[in-house]
Amino acid sequence: MALHPEGIFTSGPLFQLVSLAARESDPLEWQILRLKRVLRTEHWDAPWRRWMQPLASQLDYMAATFTDTFFAGCPQHAREAWATAAAPKTVPEFMTELAMLLRVADREWPPDYQEVPLARWEAEARFPMLRSLDTWAYDDEFDSFEAAFQDRIDHEHPFCDTDLVPIVAQAMEALALCTASEYFSKALQAHNATATPAALKVIVELGHAHMRSHHRA
Repeated sequence: MALHPEGIFTSGPLFQLVSLAARESDPLEWQILRLKRVLRTEHWDAPWRRWMQPLASQLDYMAATFTDTFFAGCPQHAREAWATAAAPKTVPEFMTELAMLLRVADREWPPDYQEVPLARWEAEARFPMLRSLDTWAYDDEFDSFEAAFQDRIDHEHPFCDTDLVPIVAQAMEALALCTASEYFSKALQAHNATATPAALKVIVELGHAHMRSHHRA
């Protein structure tokens, strides 16, 4: 059976970090801390769940086993991303440094949004269902966002667990963060002008009302 281990260079959280390092000007440390916010553990998760340490160990292995011959077999876009992110270091040296930064981040409390601003990629990863909220009110079909979102709820019922519950959960989290941090609120709206506190409140209120009326055991 053919093996394709080059996937460790071309996919997953590590390649996300490498791609960001290659194309973005923000410090790599910020991108790692943003990744931690995206992959953060919650109080109901198993206590052994740790994302950063396994990623760091994977990088250690990749650095120790790195060969130019193997790397040359990876797709060109991946080679270019790793080389750009590593410069002026070698790719194995960069892997070792990245592993160290991941371990440091794993021991730190997630930064606030004044210290490490919300990035566009982070907002899209954490709140994918909040993109372009006004697309439900296209062509003047509805006279308000409330009417548009209520129509969406009505058309998706009774399969609300697949769409309504996730979007309400994301809207609640984003709304709570907007209330807690003006830096988060401004950044979220800069990346997604439709995700205003007013729109998020509509989603939460109409979503909760529907769930209470139609999905209470």
